[in-house]
Amino acid sequence: MINPNKAPLNPQPLIDRITGAVALLQLRLKHPTAVDAKQAAAAADEALEHLRRLDNTALRLAEALHIGMARFPHPLTVSVGFAGRGQEQLQLTVMDGQHVMHMVQAKTVDGLRELLAVGYLPEVAA
Repeated sequence: MINPNKAPLNPQPLIDRITGAVALLQLRLKHPTAVDAKQAAAAADEALEHLRRLDNTALRLAEALHIGMARFPHPLTVSVGFAGRGQEQLQLTVMDGQHVMHMVQAKTVDGLRELLAVGYLPEVAA
């Protein structure tokens, strides 16, 4: 269950650290003398702790941001957040500099993906 009083955790730094730990473990398995076993075990423990910290809210935001960035590449700026009275909808905002180009809302990540796939892009009035 999502705790509404807790701000969603940004998963990207955690994912980066987890990726580093897995790379260290991979290096240990391929070249046992290159990495100390205690170091590899500590990295694995840290990665597991980071994985436990990821919550559903953070993962939904990360997935929505990934979808938006794939659809609207640089130099456009893509951001995601929650909208609606109960903060139950995802909102993807696309900006060109300081000008808001599009705002798309959907209840689920799959809904957002579908809206973008069919080309639903409402223009935002200036």
